[in-house]
Amino acid sequence: MGALIDYFSKEIQKLTHAEKHVLYYIESNIEQSKHLSLTKMASLNTVSTTTIVRMCHKLGLEGFAELKYMLRHFEYESVPQEQDTMDRYEHDMHQLFSSLDTEHIDQISSSMIDANRIIIVAVGLSKTLGEYFSKRLMQVNTNSSYIYESHMIDLLPNWVNKTDFVIFLSSSGETDTLIHVADKLNHQDIQSLAITNAPESTLNSLTRYNISAHVQRVTYAGYDLSARSTLMILMDVLFERYLKQKLRKEKM
Repeated sequence: MGALIDYFSKEIQKLTHAEKHVLYYIESNIEQSKHLSLTKMASLNTVSTTTIVRMCHKLGLEGFAELKYMLRHFEYESVPQEQDTMDRYEHDMHQLFSSLDTEHIDQISSSMIDANRIIIVAVGLSKTLGEYFSKRLMQVNTNSSYIYESHMIDLLPNWVNKTDFVIFLSSSGETDTLIHVADKLNHQDIQSLAITNAPESTLNSLTRYNISAHVQRVTYAGYDLSARSTLMILMDVLFERYLKQKLRKEKM
């Protein structure tokens, strides 16, 4: 069993025959697969692009872009800047808090308060984070919802309006589904925010606001060890600033 198949061993049973075929192809052609587009990958395996995207979601990935990112860094060991695990996390947290701009976060909070509805969009491993953030907002009587199914995300531009505030959650900031929708919302002048672990990501460039952590990308034996906890911290900081500002406004 190859390293890629071993990495996804628990998820393989969820895949259809066609989806397994694609994964086995990638396992046998990792170097080539690193450079294939979604359309080309589908053509080589005689499947639809939807089949590949669905496979990625079943594997716990945000989309084909995250799979390609993983493949590009798929080596036995990628040594992080900080050798020790604790030192690396300490480095990431220091980078996170030193780069946060509270004035910018307060500006985001103000826009969230003025919105009639907050919609959180997340797929793959970020789905649980989306649900978490949405429920925290609901607990303080904020009209909030989260969507994670691809077909619902694709329809988002059809039913949002300019009184809504859309939040995208993505570690890589390169998820095809989110980028496609964010681009449409940008042209519709819908207020949006990207929360990512990649300050220079495509998603960040398409939203009105963005807050990001500078996280070291780390793989070991083919496994992605890059921290996701930073996304949770960013959400918690934003939530606290939002709530305090909301309560002050209600007292006025």
